Amino acid sequence: EGVSIGVRVQPRAGRNKLMGIHDGCLKVAIAAAPVEGEATQQCLRFLADLFDVSASRITLLSGAQSRNKVFRISGMDGVECRRLLGRL
Repeated sequence: EGVSIGVRVQPRAGRNKLMGIHDGCLKVAIAAAPVEGEATQQCLRFLADLFDVSASRITLLSGAQSRNKVFRISGMDGVECRRLLGRL
């Protein structure tokens, strides 16, 4: 059980922040450079904070070397995900 979320990552941003929803995906600005997976890991931690879940509940399904990524948040359904995004 879980929800999959498409994320478009903009690395080397001034700070980590949610930019909004674009083309059906979350657009996230991440301060880290895309070197050795650091931007991906920082994005994962940012999503954990954003959805108020443990980082261990989030896994990268695809896009390790791409700006377009898909993460799965275990233990969360689509209704809960939309509710949390609606408050942002």
